[in-house]
Formats: sequence, C-alpha cells, structure tokens
Amino acid sequence: MSSEVKANKLSPATGTALQISDSGDTTTIPSGATLDVSSATMTGFTIPSGQTLTVASGGTITNSGTATGFGSDNTPAFQAYISANQTLNHDTSSKVQFNTEDFDTDSAYDNSTNYRFTVPAGEGGKYFIYCKMQIAGAGVSTNNYCYNYIYLNGSSVSWAAEDGRNNPGEYYPLYNSVILTLVPTDYIEAFAYLVTTSGAAGALQEHGRGCMLGGYKMIGL
Repeated sequence: MSSEVKANKLSPATGTALQISDSGDTTTIPSGATLDVSSATMTGFTIPSGQTLTVASGGTITNSGTATGFGSDNTPAFQAYISANQTLNHDTSSKVQFNTEDFDTDSAYDNSTNYRFTVPAGEGGKYFIYCKMQIAGAGVSTNNYCYNYIYLNGSSVSWAAEDGRNNPGEYYPLYNSVILTLVPTDYIEAFAYLVTTSGAAGALQEHGRGCMLGGYKMIGL
C-alpha cells in the first residue's frame, strides 16, 4: 500500500524532534530534487558504499573536528643526528651513528644498533632522503678529500664529495639528497669516507647538528 502526503511544513507533535522513517526503512530523494540544509546542522550523516558526495564549484568543506581518511601525508618521516663527534679513521668507510632523533613518526629509524631507517609494511613509495655531514681532518690543512654516502640496502645510491688535494683544508660540510622509490623492508643508512694528508684519523663534527640524516614519504607522485 502506498500513499502520498503533501504539505508545506512538517513539525513534531511534541518536543523538538521529528523522525522520518523507521529503522531499516529507506527514504529516497529522487533525481532532480534538492535537499537544502544550508541553514541547518547535519549529524551522523554517512555516504553509502559506492555512492559519491560532490561539492559543487564554490562550495567549501570546513572541518572543526578530526578529519580521517582524506588522502595521505608525508609519513613515515624521520630525522636523526649525532650527539657527539664520531671518529673517522683514515682511508676507511665508516657508518655514521646518528644516535639522537628529532622525530620518527613510525618508529622506523633504529638510533641505537644499526642506525638505519627501514620502510614499514604498507609504506612503499617515493621518498626524499637527505644527509648532511661536516667532516674534519686531523688538523689544519689535513683534509685531503672526503665523501658523504647515502646507502640503500647496503650499496651507495647517492654521494657528495670534497676534494682538497690541491689545497687541503681542515673541515668540509657535505650535503647529499636523493629521491628513491622504496618498498617495505628497504633500509637507508649513511657512510662517511675520509683521507687525510698524514694518515691520522679525523672526525664527523657534532656541533649544531653538523651531521644529520632524514627523510619522508612523498605524496602526489
């Protein structure tokens, strides 16, 4: 049995609540009709699976609460630095022990054992990785040449260098960055290499975050 009610206004008989339909019923607004809630507040509104909510040109979605499921962000993200100078032996490649974290959104950077970032499960994609090192020789005019390496899964994928063999200095700041396509379990590390004029050891310099490694997942690529 079907029927039609025509009225200009529906108001609750008592109180301030008006119910349309019972639980399990379907209330349909046909194609071409408009539900105007521009001056009202809607609560508990759910878009059914497979349906689309379209915001017309000039419309605005304003969030006064917590927004979830609206795309992604630049995480996982991390940044770590050395908290004290690290010795670099002459003519030796050394893993840099970035032991202090500024941030590590997914607890994916190991700052105590392997000093590496490992891509978490489900977080594959393109990552921007950066590394800064300040490499000092054994003293004034002893830094022959040095390298800043970013490693992926045990192999160098990007490097920066300073060659002072014609006029050796004491220390050089080296900046290195790269965009990499990574998959879960891939890991990122950094290594430093130094050759001094005397064969004596040099150091990575800590002061003012002189040495740091960081990265974040990129979106939109």
